[in-house]
Amino acid sequence: MPRFSIVLACLLLPVAAGAALPVIGHDARVVLDASAHTVEVVDQVTLPEGLTVINVGPDLEIVAPAAPVRRMEDGDHAWQEIDLAAAGFTAGETVTFELRGVFHQPTGGVSFSRENVGGEITATIGDEGVYLSVGAGWLPWHDAFMAVHRLEVHAPEGFVSVTQGRPEPGPAPHVTTWIAEHPSDGLNLVANRFVVHAEEVRPGVTSMTFLLEDDARLRGTYLERTKAYVTMYEEMIGPYPYAKFATVENWFPTGYGMPSYTLLGGQVLRLPFIPYTSFGHEIAHNWWGNSVFVDVSRGNWCEGLTVWCADYHYKELESPTAAREYRRNLLKDYHAYVSDPAADFPLRAFESRHSGATRAVGYGKSMMVFHMLDRRLGRENFLAGLRRVAADFRFDRASWDDFLAAFARSGDDSLEGFAAQWLDRAGAPELALDQVKFEEDKVRFVLRQDGPVFDLQVPVRVTDAAGERVHLVESTSAEQHYVLSGQGPRRLAVDPDFHIFRRLDPAEVEPTLSQVLAAEAPRIVCTEADRAPGEAFGAAWTDDGDFTMATDAAATAPATASLVLNPGRDALEARRRPEVTVAGRTLVLEGKRYDLASWDLVYAVANPADATITDLVVVTAAPDRLAGLARRLGHYGKYSWLLLPTGQGRVLRGNWSPEESPLVAAKASR
Repeated sequence: MPRFSIVLACLLLPVAAGAALPVIGHDARVVLDASAHTVEVVDQVTLPEGLTVINVGPDLEIVAPAAPVRRMEDGDHAWQEIDLAAAGFTAGETVTFELRGVFHQPTGGVSFSRENVGGEITATIGDEGVYLSVGAGWLPWHDAFMAVHRLEVHAPEGFVSVTQGRPEPGPAPHVTTWIAEHPSDGLNLVANRFVVHAEEVRPGVTSMTFLLEDDARLRGTYLERTKAYVTMYEEMIGPYPYAKFATVENWFPTGYGMPSYTLLGGQVLRLPFIPYTSFGHEIAHNWWGNSVFVDVSRGNWCEGLTVWCADYHYKELESPTAAREYRRNLLKDYHAYVSDPAADFPLRAFESRHSGATRAVGYGKSMMVFHMLDRRLGRENFLAGLRRVAADFRFDRASWDDFLAAFARSGDDSLEGFAAQWLDRAGAPELALDQVKFEEDKVRFVLRQDGPVFDLQVPVRVTDAAGERVHLVESTSAEQHYVLSGQGPRRLAVDPDFHIFRRLDPAEVEPTLSQVLAAEAPRIVCTEADRAPGEAFGAAWTDDGDFTMATDAAATAPATASLVLNPGRDALEARRRPEVTVAGRTLVLEGKRYDLASWDLVYAVANPADATITDLVVVTAAPDRLAGLARRLGHYGKYSWLLLPTGQGRVLRGNWSPEESPLVAAKASR
């Protein structure tokens, strides 16, 4: 079954190492009927060597060819397998496939968030729009074969189609031929009443927008941002691999990245920060994942690398402080979602994100591995390695080993040991500082690795009369003694800027929403009067309905996090933060006054009976808003507190200050 991951998909190819990428050629006529919710496909397929069976989706009627068909299932996936060899078809022959399907999945319940993958659909055709994903199997495919495409798309009257490749206009506005000359692992097709605009990025590359309503400011922003990102990444990585990049507005929530375009829900598209953050991530995927492919059998590297090139790089451009906080947030995610060692796994085992834990490892740990390689090799050598892979594996698959070989070559550095501990092992080092002794011209200390021992180059910052100096010390055993020189050293900090992927000490992590989002079977605590809206909150929070209800907020310590909804005075007092005061409908938060008739308050706090467990307190004036709040909170996992306006307005958010790190020691003042 074709695989298409929500949010920034990469191509995952289960092909044998060293094998050339076999390609299926499609030349299809696609007719879409919005009123009947149908698609009709006539596809001329040129059979490559070795293709003896081909697949189509389970909901397609196969009109032609005349060949044996088997119904196949694998877990939740089903498809139809057409036996080409039994029908006498051979390599090099062109076979005509005639397929018909009815697709009208409802889009009202579609959701997604950063913390956990939400509901998706595979296909729908109707007056509100057309969305055919690769998962619907509307074009013949085989998992071991890539494909190139020429599609003559007949959209409904008044509609415009868009997919990957370059467009050639047809005899009417609703008819477009899309030519995708470069191989991919499937095709998604979208059509709607788009207003289309285009501008040249440079000769051979066009920036396009497909918006549901003409909006000069919005299209201007995305056309400009496309040009800026393509220019930046061409300097960083190499030539942009496609003829266009299109920003396509969807009528239901999506955050998808496909070769040469992105499909973003209209609400997300209009968020003011998206053009300067997530949008660039989508464009970067056109190098990593969409043109340099991933062999999933050896680990999916593309999510972490795309984060390094996009989200993290933008923080580097902003400031060293912003980049430091980004790294710290990745480590906080690992602390929250991979607190149970059973949820951990080696990076080579990562295929795709389907939970907070898989995201924390497959995206966060992977990004940090690239960050550590960048620091080890130096920026120029690191970028030289990226450019080498982008050039050598363009429209081919690359593995972690291919990247490491390129980095080793550009940096003249053997990375075998690095790969063994960061790619082949699960887990992360746990650092502890002990026996710190400040002397007149030196500081002595012991550095322990309390978990599994890693071979580390640990940054240690020493503050003395001359200022600050960062030393790199080798840590290769469970306990090592160190002496660092200084001019009256008075402060020592171990990895203060979070350059090492490691398991944070609990004191380094302030309570955040993510620690509650990661909890299994949370407990919903509310008054009896709020029980029904509390149950609605729990159902929206968990998706699978795995939660318990409690009305006694003073109960003994739970085994998991509690979500305390509209707490009474005692429950609220037990979960007070010094930064928060609630008096009737007045809130004072970090010294500022708010009216709780206009704001909903959400904040994370240690459970009063067990400080290792984080609770979430929700204070809202209207119980009927609880379920809606639960669906929104998954986007804000890294924060400690939120103020959500009950009407229009911007969500206010922030973090509590963490405790003093146990990896910091200061000389006692006299």
